[in-house]
Amino acid sequence: MARITLDGFIEAFAAYLIKRGRNMVRLNDPDVRDGLYRVYLFLDGFAGVDGSEDKDLRRSIVNIRNVFRPSPIGSFDRFETLLRAKQVYLTDHPNPYYQDIVIKLPAEMADRIVAGLDDATSDLARDSVDRYLAAG
Repeated sequence: MARITLDGFIEAFAAYLIKRGRNMVRLNDPDVRDGLYRVYLFLDGFAGVDGSEDKDLRRSIVNIRNVFRPSPIGSFDRFETLLRAKQVYLTDHPNPYYQDIVIKLPAEMADRIVAGLDDATSDLARDSVDRYLAAG
């Protein structure tokens, strides 16, 4: 199985959010924090599997899992940074909604991104989004 790149996973995660009708991540929302923690636990389960699995795949899942690991104060800074890097605009003035990350990705582009994913990335991103959305 191929490695799953961190950039590719974040793009797939955002595309699946769009496909599920979510174009915003509100970082101060307790449900969002719970959802991101659920993704961390889900990925942690994959990363801890021993056996004859592909080591490159496991390494890439560990890297992705670490993005979703909460900081000691409960924030998800690494995830926030990577998702903000996917935004196509920069904020050049004070933004009262800075904690809201808006994903400006047309549904058609999200469909194309998902259609172009390999099975491993698609399954991992889709299942991660399912766990994220299960929080509320």
